[in-house]
Amino acid sequence: MTEAPRGFTQMRPCNGLNLRAMYLILLTYIRPLPEVEAVLEAHRAYLREAPEAASIVLTGRKATRDGGLVMLRAPSRAAVDDFIARDPYATAGVAAFEVIEFDVAQVGAGLEALKG
Repeated sequence: MTEAPRGFTQMRPCNGLNLRAMYLILLTYIRPLPEVEAVLEAHRAYLREAPEAASIVLTGRKATRDGGLVMLRAPSRAAVDDFIARDPYATAGVAAFEVIEFDVAQVGAGLEALKG
């Protein structure tokens, strides 16, 4: 196994299995900002009370204010799709969602819990 760059922890394989993959959901607003902001508090409440099947790692709004992101762990892509379908941004039709599944390879110091 190669050495991790300074400040990072090298991930160790778990018998080659990835029991809970990591997903990055990129949100792009498709409606004017006032329509998005009308749903913002419901969206934030949904994220705070996220379904147990989707363990949120972090969330944030893009600095450009044209979307945001959610990083989470989930047991399957189907669980992520269900998570998105219930998001008030999706039900109100104010955002489009792109899902990127990835395996965590390295984490910075203090973020070891992300290794799964």
